[in-house]
Amino acid sequence: MITVIALIVGIVLATPFLLWTRAQPDAGMRLYAVGLGVTALIYLVFALIGGGGGRSLALEAAGVLLYGAAAWLGFRVSTALLALGWAMHVVWDVALHLQGAGAGYTPFWYPWGCVSFDLMVAGAVLVTGAGRERYLARQPE
Repeated sequence: MITVIALIVGIVLATPFLLWTRAQPDAGMRLYAVGLGVTALIYLVFALIGGGGGRSLALEAAGVLLYGAAAWLGFRVSTALLALGWAMHVVWDVALHLQGAGAGYTPFWYPWGCVSFDLMVAGAVLVTGAGRERYLARQPE
């Protein structure tokens, strides 16, 4: 039951974020990119607060670098990469924080909320990015 509630909470929290980014078309992709970096940073904070050891801190720092790079490249190069970064963050949530090394310091409900949030944002980035790229392709130089 907690899993279902956490999934619903992720959807509820994603909705205003998506509405906020949609209301700001020029800044929307930047917000999606910054948001991806923040999602990875949250797990690093959990490791710091929850007493994660050196290995866990290094792993979470690597996640910040990995998802930060995906965010930057996605913003600069292709929104499809940004959407992929959000979708792949679900793997990070599940593999590392539900049963992996991060499960010891991550609140047990958090990864499930993150899963639904991440998937909603990945879909929005994919749809918004495709529309944006089609629009930009039609503009005269």
